Amino acid sequence: MSEEEMQKMIKEMAKEHPEMPRALRLTLRYDATLQKITGRAEEPMFMGEGGAFVYLLQNVFMAYPEMERRYPPGTIGFTINGPPPKPHSPLFEGDIISFTID
Repeated sequence: MSEEEMQKMIKEMAKEHPEMPRALRLTLRYDATLQKITGRAEEPMFMGEGGAFVYLLQNVFMAYPEMERRYPPGTIGFTINGPPPKPHSPLFEGDIISFTID
């Protein structure tokens, strides 16, 4: 599904279900080492408003289980718009989350 189709679907769902949290568009960026696993330098991700970094991280590890297997805790660095997040750091529309191997 293209990003345009995804955004259209999200808008339609928001109209049909106004009680649902608003969808946030985030950008995930991977360093050269992690690109070998993800196959891309950058990708969009959509999450519900109010989502925390730890939830996003779980989704990334579910999408790329090799990343979690190959790199033990403490070897992958993370930033949200520059500074490192805490596990329960909130995510906001347009955030850029970068993943690097330390």
